[in-house]
Amino acid sequence: MRALAIAGLLLVHASAYASPILIVQTRGAPVLPALAQQVTLHANEAVEVEAAADADPLTFADRASELVGSGRAQLVVWIAPVDTGYLVFVAGRSTGRALTELVRIDASIGTAEIERTIALKIAGLLDVVVLVERTPAPAVAVHVPPPIRNDWRVEIDGAIAYESHERKADGRVGLAVGRTWKHAPWIVVPALGAYWQPSGTIERTAGRASIIEVGGIAMIEGGRTLGPLDVFVRPRFVAAALTARGVSRDGRSGRATVFAIKNVRFGALAGCDFALIHRELAIDDSTVVDLGKVRLHVGLAMAVSL
Repeated sequence: MRALAIAGLLLVHASAYASPILIVQTRGAPVLPALAQQVTLHANEAVEVEAAADADPLTFADRASELVGSGRAQLVVWIAPVDTGYLVFVAGRSTGRALTELVRIDASIGTAEIERTIALKIAGLLDVVVLVERTPAPAVAVHVPPPIRNDWRVEIDGAIAYESHERKADGRVGLAVGRTWKHAPWIVVPALGAYWQPSGTIERTAGRASIIEVGGIAMIEGGRTLGPLDVFVRPRFVAAALTARGVSRDGRSGRATVFAIKNVRFGALAGCDFALIHRELAIDDSTVVDLGKVRLHVGLAMAVSL
């Protein structure tokens, strides 16, 4: 049963054309008695020869295309005499053009060599035509937008915070965790974090003091990719607690802790803090540390996507 099915398929394929190869003897074509036999030998396909002595070989292309289009043959071959030799033309549905110059042959090589050369050229072209016709058409390309990628981000910051008052430059360490939404080339990252900023001992006439600042951060980052650069804006809301210890010149000491909701911060490698309340640390009514309301900070950030 399977053998019968295969035979049926072969029969349908073979009957798609009345003859796979049709050789038309147009006006002035050379007498090549063994050409059909040579083509059958090399191409392994049935060959039909048709006489058309009145047809002009140089204007036969339209008629050849009609023969191919009607299913008469897969390839139509004809020969035109030129100068000291012959031009062999071929028309086919899958040759890419209605008329193709297959080969130019010098008549001096002899009848047998002419027949063999034409047969080999036809066999090679037929292999290409069959491959083209049996190759399925490529699937229609559909543009698929890049998927939205969501992941977690852990960011570790090392920065220097600078104030114009007594604290001047302090080191700051921060840690933040955020959820990343990516839709190329855009990115949005809401995050929560914390930082720690200690100040060294500050000496003044009234005494000395030291401050430790701890803050919590809520922020959202929006940005996009511009070639090799990532450009983003990151507004941040910070709530901080400051613990201060002061010692007067006569040895008296004390501690103070204040809470402040201080700033909205912008920037990638640089930013500034704006305090809503102006804070000062005083000993005996003399200002030892003026915390000010404006603070600049610069630093480097390392972000890791998880």
